[in-house]
Order: sequence, then structure tokens, then C-alpha cells
Amino acid sequence: MTVELRTHAARDRAAAESDRIERKVAAFESFERRIRDVSAEAAGRAGSSAPAGPSTGGALAVGTPTDGAATDPVREAFEETVLALADADATAEAMADELSPDLAAALSPAGAGFAPGLKTRLLERVGERQSECRLLADAVAAERDRLGALGDDLDDVTAWLAEADETSLLELGFEELRARHDQLAAHRETCDELARERQRSLDDIRYGGAIGIREREVLDLLYADFPVDHPVLADIAALDSLLDDCQRAVRRHLCARV
Repeated sequence: MTVELRTHAARDRAAAESDRIERKVAAFESFERRIRDVSAEAAGRAGSSAPAGPSTGGALAVGTPTDGAATDPVREAFEETVLALADADATAEAMADELSPDLAAALSPAGAGFAPGLKTRLLERVGERQSECRLLADAVAAERDRLGALGDDLDDVTAWLAEADETSLLELGFEELRARHDQLAAHRETCDELARERQRSLDDIRYGGAIGIREREVLDLLYADFPVDHPVLADIAALDSLLDDCQRAVRRHLCARV
């Protein structure tokens, strides 16, 4: 008797997403460092007064002036750090998603330049995104760990079922059948408790300053492309149904022995 558990695939998904978000946190940290290296005043002069030719500054210094050259270093920094981890492929769309539509417009080639006020706003928003990503990374990592523990508990039950299935009920005496029925009942109680714990966790909220992430939001993020919305609850329900079938089979044999 084998039982295919979706919980293990869910844990793998959570582990992969946790790693991805941790990389995004690091990407935003790198983006922030590169933004700080850009001189807002120098960038603001690039479109009108900076001399043409190769840049003599750091990696983010402004080079040959062109329309929108003032914000070129910022867009380049974004493309080299955050873009690969964004949902959108195009730089403008990804910046709008990851930062804000207003900041994406201000940092576009058609923007007015990289003035000090814009730099300050951008750094503030990047700091917020780092906090949001760290909070989400923690929430997904917690889900990964919960799924690992739940998977272990469910594996214990399925392993017992597989071992018990090797012995035909016809080979068991009355007392052995009754013990089998009691053990099945104990495993069903385990399923009930796991289901209750999982349901309680759905309304948990993780806070980071003024930011809050509901457990349901984490599940929506992780399992949007799964065949079922709640793989763990689906596994528990399927396993409990199988245990119920086994109990009924044992009861039929018990009745036949009376």
C-alpha cells in the first residue's frame, strides 16, 4: 500500500522559493550599495554639463551625456542586481513592480534626472523592499520547516500502513485485529490534530515594522500552480480516508470472528 504525498513536493517548492527570496534580499542590498555610490548632483548635471567621453569615476559614474543619461547608472544597477529575480522581464515594468510606478517613471530615460530628492526617495523604497523581502523570506522558510515536520509525521503513518499491509487480515486473530483497529484510530487522531494545527496556522500574521504577511498570502504565493490549493490538508484528508477504509475492513473481520 503506497500513498503519494503532495506535502514533500510542497516542501521542495517552499525551499526553492526561500532560496530565491534570499537571493532577492541580497540583490536589493547590492542595488542599494550601488545607488549610494552614484552622486545625485553629478548625475543631475550629466544631461547638460558633463563632458562627453569615458567615465572617470566608479562603476556607476555617469559617462557620455545622452537623453536620460542621468539615470542610466541606476537602471544599469537594477538590471545587474534585481532584474533577474523580478517577475517581469523588461526593466521599466520590473522597476514599477519592485519599486513603484512613480519611481520607475522618474528613473526612466524621459525622467528629469537623478536629483538628490529622487535618490533619497529611491533609497527609502529600496530599504522598504529589503524589509518586505526579508519578512517574506522568513515566512517562507518557516513554511518550509513546518512542511518538513508535517511530512515526517505523515511519513510515519504511511510507513506503518505499508508495513501493516504486508500481513493479511485473515492471518490475524481477534485480539490482533482489535489492536490493529485501535492503532488505526490513533493514526486518525494524529491526522485530526495535524489538520487542526494546519487550519490554525492559516490566519497567522508575521510582522516586520508596519508590514504584515498572512500565512494565506504565503500559501497563495507557493501553491498557485499546484493541482490543489492546500496540498497538506489534501494529503491529510486522503490519508484519513484511507485509514477509515482500513478500519472498516478490520471491523468486518472482527464481526466475522464473533
